[in-house]
Amino acid sequence: MRYLSITGFLPDEAKDDSLQFELLIKDYELNQALAQLTESKSLDDLEPGELEMTDTQIKQAAELLNTEFPEGLEYFIGTRALS
Repeated sequence: MRYLSITGFLPDEAKDDSLQFELLIKDYELNQALAQLTESKSLDDLEPGELEMTDTQIKQAAELLNTEFPEGLEYFIGTRALS
């Protein structure tokens, strides 16, 4: 089974590629909602890999997940395999 994760990194000009934020979403309904929000597809139809999130997607995801995302980071959403 797959699920989504959201990761945040400092912008490229910071020259620091260390992970600054990570959120693993394992709830099935939330994964489906995020897949629709970011790619307008179901979770099962998403290709492996990561996609950079837009500011609008970040705001919508924060509301959906009831989570605050630290400002100043670049966010990516991607599929992961559940072990």
